[in-house]
Amino acid sequence: MLRKNLVLLSALALGNAQAAYDSEDTVKLFADLAYVYDSNVFRLSDKQENNSTRRHQQKSDSSITAGFGGRVDLPLSRQNVYATANVSYRNYQVFDELNGPAWDVGLGWNWVVGNQWSGTLTASTSSELSSFDDVRVSVVDTVKKDRFTWSANYQLLSNWALLANARYIQEDHDVRKYQNANDRLLGGGVRYTSDRGFSVTLLHSWSEHNYEEDLIIPAHLRGYREQDTSLALSWPVTEKFNANLNIGYNQWTSDFNSTKSTKPTGSLDLLWKVTPKTTLSAGAGQNFDSFGSNFVGRDLERTAYVKADWAITDKSKLAALYKYRQLETQLASGRITQDSEYDMFRLSFDYKILRSMLIRSFVEFGSRDEKINQFDYTDEQVGVSVKYDF
Repeated sequence: MLRKNLVLLSALALGNAQAAYDSEDTVKLFADLAYVYDSNVFRLSDKQENNSTRRHQQKSDSSITAGFGGRVDLPLSRQNVYATANVSYRNYQVFDELNGPAWDVGLGWNWVVGNQWSGTLTASTSSELSSFDDVRVSVVDTVKKDRFTWSANYQLLSNWALLANARYIQEDHDVRKYQNANDRLLGGGVRYTSDRGFSVTLLHSWSEHNYEEDLIIPAHLRGYREQDTSLALSWPVTEKFNANLNIGYNQWTSDFNSTKSTKPTGSLDLLWKVTPKTTLSAGAGQNFDSFGSNFVGRDLERTAYVKADWAITDKSKLAALYKYRQLETQLASGRITQDSEYDMFRLSFDYKILRSMLIRSFVEFGSRDEKINQFDYTDEQVGVSVKYDF
């Protein structure tokens, strides 16, 4: 099956090598085919097993994913209405209970009113197999997300703008229903942008997170209310070096016992174009995750990364990435129930064989070190994919 699909894609590409769309095209379509080998599909520790690994006497498997997607842009005077879609189906060779479709479709409107008002309005829905990375029980679960966002900018002066935004997210699980929840946010702020591209943005937001299923305690006591203030600086230091800094202060109040918890948040991202072909980037941050797998509380994530990109030729690129992530789950009482550290190293190679065809390959090594419970794991992946732009 894989051989037939690769032959089909190759035939399409050779038959119409200049078929790749341009950025200004109204309709942009693509098809892709990916193969991945995963040494630890369910992210189990050395001492763990589940029904699938026990039945098949292995933790590794290979999968083939076929996908199709695209984007349609409809410019209407100064407005732009667009639709996006990405649909795929993954097939595992051994763990066939994981086989199934995934999709992400959406509508958007980039709107302009007069000379001072502009903004965006989007709606999207997606469905995919839940990740096994952060959970300790490898339940096969599908998560569906519905998202609605709105933003508005009012150009107060040539360098100053007032900002407003709103967001609603609904998350539903077909098995882990105790994680079904919705998240609502309303925010506003001000932005200053200099003539040289330097910008400072001050934002404040109010949000609430509500669970929909009971879990030992009633659902209405599992959520929280949150306020977040942030100051973001975007600084093109030179033509080759950019810096982005975000400093914030977060306060959330548990619906369970009205306990308030405060924490500094923020991130720093640096980008350095060392040569015309070599780019280095690095960053670190600390932020809360809205949709966690916790009981009553929050998931705090601390992250860091280092990445190097090297354009070997006009058609090929080599990249190396290291990511560190610490996940800490804190209950409203202050008790920490999870403290996990994740390390990931990824080496990838992209080759644009034709204007319309891109071949990507990668090797990845990952691990989890759990500080409280013995759920450590290691994982290795190898993959190759072919993408064809019509």
